[in-house]
Amino acid sequence: MVSTTDTHAWQATATPGLYRRSNGVYYSRYTLNGRRTWRSLDTEVPEVARLRHEKRRGELETSRQSAERINTDLRTLGALSQELRRQIDASAVTQVTKDGYHVWLDRLELNWPADFQTALARSVTRDTVIQLRNHLATRAIVQRGKTETRGYKPAVVNQTLTALRLLLGLAVKTHAIASTPFDQRGVLDGSLLLSPKPRRPQLPSSEVMERLLSAVGTVPDLEAIEDPEMRAIRTAAAANAEEYCRFLAYSGLRRGEAESCQVDDDHGDTLLVRGTKTESAYRVVPVTPALRKVIDAIRLKRKSGSMLAIKSARLALARACRRLGIPALTHHDLRHYFATVCIESGVPIPTVADWLGHSDGGALLIRTYRHLRDRHSLEAAKTVRFEAHD
Repeated sequence: MVSTTDTHAWQATATPGLYRRSNGVYYSRYTLNGRRTWRSLDTEVPEVARLRHEKRRGELETSRQSAERINTDLRTLGALSQELRRQIDASAVTQVTKDGYHVWLDRLELNWPADFQTALARSVTRDTVIQLRNHLATRAIVQRGKTETRGYKPAVVNQTLTALRLLLGLAVKTHAIASTPFDQRGVLDGSLLLSPKPRRPQLPSSEVMERLLSAVGTVPDLEAIEDPEMRAIRTAAAANAEEYCRFLAYSGLRRGEAESCQVDDDHGDTLLVRGTKTESAYRVVPVTPALRKVIDAIRLKRKSGSMLAIKSARLALARACRRLGIPALTHHDLRHYFATVCIESGVPIPTVADWLGHSDGGALLIRTYRHLRDRHSLEAAKTVRFEAHD
């Protein structure tokens, strides 16, 4: 490529796009990606230059047509992925949700057994999906920090398969294929997705949880800290961590929802929850008496702005668990604790599901907390009487 600033150095020929430079060498001129480009034909012979120029123009045209097919013909997984990403970015869901979908697609492309970009949608069979599923569940390399393991969790496998289902669904809409393997469910085969394995949280009793939450807000060996300013900083940090954990435990909100919560979202008996998955996830939940105490304490310190002063209490919660000698709990376990207490208190599971922002009517809660439902069922059975009453 050469500079195009010296226009007097070029002499046009009778062949479109073919130029002769002042040194006698012939060049092809064409537009590539919106920019004018000059390429030497490495000859001073007019006939040779014309032949090479026509050959190069033919190659460029073929390249352009291939690029247009990839962009507009939604028969390949690569083109489908490109179009689906465009639709996701143009949708009204939150950026967090968009990023999640892109991660699913990235994982699908990374683990596809062949060339993902050129693979035809019609070549994806039920066996293809099953092989991909088994690879993701048992053989895919998963990087967790500095360690490498094999196989993703069922939820992650299903997310990746869902990305493939969305791609093939797009192919159906554009008439590239008639149906997808996900629509072909036999009596024996069942769903192509993995059966989820809900984790049953090992939660402490309410008495132990109260001790734990208090421990989160306590600075061990505070008297040993000689610097008064440091003591004040550590005390304030512990108080913020306790406030954070109690808010999650008494509201059942997800971390993102809690962090998005504003003081003005408190409406007395109810709390506005700002959805972090989709815009439609905004909901209103009742304020429990325990949560009321936490919010009232917060409002004494902050009249407006964010409800919580910090965005994580992970380390403080882990340290408190170690001090009390109980299994480590996560932020999400506090949400499980809320659900457990609500169910044990007799709140119907569909109602708890609504409070948690689930859209499945309680199906996930039933699978996760089956042990609680069974226990309540046995207790309820004791109240059933078939004897005649006077």
